[in-house]
Amino acid sequence: MSWFMMGGFPMFVIVIFGLLGVVNAARFAWAPSPGRVGYLVALGVAVVAAGVGGMAIDLVTVSVKVPAHPEWYADGSLALVVLTGVGESLTPIVLATGVIVAQSLLVALGLRRLAA
Repeated sequence: MSWFMMGGFPMFVIVIFGLLGVVNAARFAWAPSPGRVGYLVALGVAVVAAGVGGMAIDLVTVSVKVPAHPEWYADGSLALVVLTGVGESLTPIVLATGVIVAQSLLVALGLRRLAA
C-alpha cells in the first residue's frame, strides 16, 4: 500500500479509469462487438494520460517541495532526496502501464474471437 500512496492522488484516477477499462475489456473478450472498440481505445488513452499526467504532477511536487526544505539535504544528500522523489513520481506511470497491458490483452482476445 505504501507504493500506491507514493503516487498520490493521481493513483486513484488511474485505478478508476483502469478498472473501468479492464472490466469493459473483459466484457469485450467475452462477447466481442465491433462497436465497443472505439470506447475501449478511449478508455486506454484516458489511463495512459492519467499515468503521464500523474507522473508530471508528482515531478512538479518534488521540484517544489525539495527546495522548500533545505533541512532534507543539509548533510549533502540532495541527490538521494531527488532520486527518491523521482522514484516516487514514476509510480503512476508504472501502475498505468500495468493496467494498459491487462486491458490490451483482453481486447486482443476479443478481437481474435471477433475475427474467428
